[in-house]
Amino acid sequence: MTDAGSTRHGADYPFGAAAGSGLLRADGSWVDVAPGQDWPGRIPLVAVGSNAVPEVLYAKLAAAVATCPLGDVPFDPTPVTGLGVAHSAHVSPGGYVPTTPLADRGRTRRLVVSWFFAEQLAVLDRTEPNYVRTALPASAGVPGAQVYVSRWGVLAPGGRPVAPATQAEVHRVLAGDAELGRLLPLDDPQAAVAALRAPGMAEQVRSRLQVIGWVLPTGLV
Repeated sequence: MTDAGSTRHGADYPFGAAAGSGLLRADGSWVDVAPGQDWPGRIPLVAVGSNAVPEVLYAKLAAAVATCPLGDVPFDPTPVTGLGVAHSAHVSPGGYVPTTPLADRGRTRRLVVSWFFAEQLAVLDRTEPNYVRTALPASAGVPGAQVYVSRWGVLAPGGRPVAPATQAEVHRVLAGDAELGRLLPLDDPQAAVAALRAPGMAEQVRSRLQVIGWVLPTGLV
């Protein structure tokens, strides 16, 4: 199943972030721009998952917009301090296990920052039911930046957050629990994604992760 109307299949998550600075146009096209530009009147949003992929972001916004124009969205990979990235302890509507930021004090990573008008972010909020948009501290190094943080915590079997990986690798982690291995065809990524999209399955998996203690807080909310 594709993600939010894009051509990407859930088994291919995390899809691949924008490699450089550019402008996602309202028609879905991409224009390269010089990095480090100022974007007055916009709110910087740090992306750690599919929102860092121009094609996916465009599909999500276009599907959510009814009457207002989408507008352009600048992308600019930027050093961000204090954020780590790991898989979230939930399943997305697309059937994949997405990522979430988590606190990682003092560590600096180059992450995609997109710049939105408030009206655009209000539209994007409607596509993120499993996340809460949270302000980052000034120490992040991107003034006024915000980020979507998982409502469900971090996937962390044995207390170790699962670093960004392919869905096949995440499925192998899930298979470490006999109950999840019984419920899902975790040896076949596409079949697993399809199974995880079944009604009620995402909630069942999320609850199981809580029961077996494979969840840690993000430290950000």
